[in-house]
Amino acid sequence: MTEYQKRRQKAQLKKRRKEKERRKKKSRSSSYYEYAQIAYLIKNAKNYPIFECIINADWQDKGMAHIFLTRKQPNNTLILGVYLVDIFCLGLKNTFCNANLPMEEYQNLKLSVSTESTLTACSPGNARRIVIGAIEYARRLGFKPQEDFDLSQYVLEGLPDSDIALEFGKDGQPLYIAGPDDDFEAIIETLRKNVGEDNFHFIAPLH
Repeated sequence: MTEYQKRRQKAQLKKRRKEKERRKKKSRSSSYYEYAQIAYLIKNAKNYPIFECIINADWQDKGMAHIFLTRKQPNNTLILGVYLVDIFCLGLKNTFCNANLPMEEYQNLKLSVSTESTLTACSPGNARRIVIGAIEYARRLGFKPQEDFDLSQYVLEGLPDSDIALEFGKDGQPLYIAGPDDDFEAIIETLRKNVGEDNFHFIAPLH
């Protein structure tokens, strides 16, 4: 390879690296803008009307509530808040939210959950009471809500108060039912520390 060809190849490689970096920056900028737009919509969710609020029908028996709360945007897409709530012990185990969600995607999401449990209508006020009540109960036991609640809490804003009678815990005490992704030992230790060895029950994970 001649000296000229080497210089030319080097220049081409430099140009490609710059172009690649430019595309990366553009992609990062686009992703940030999209996230910021979605976050803005979610933080103003109370300005959009309720489209649907549903919950698994067996939530009280199982002690685990799967709540879907949607608000309709003018462009026929949805703001969505999903809440997995352990009313027996841990409070809000998981949550996520989104905006500009196409109706078809929402229906598919519901379908995936309905294969495991029947979904039924729930008043938005009751849904909020279940989520907030479980979080408050779990805090007293030493557990915090999943971190994405910092954003998904806004989907619950502006909902009417509810006087639904709720029991948190089971038969007057926390009942921890271990999930597959839980840190079992850490949770048991937290319960021992905050409520005492004989003041809670648990069902250990299956191995």
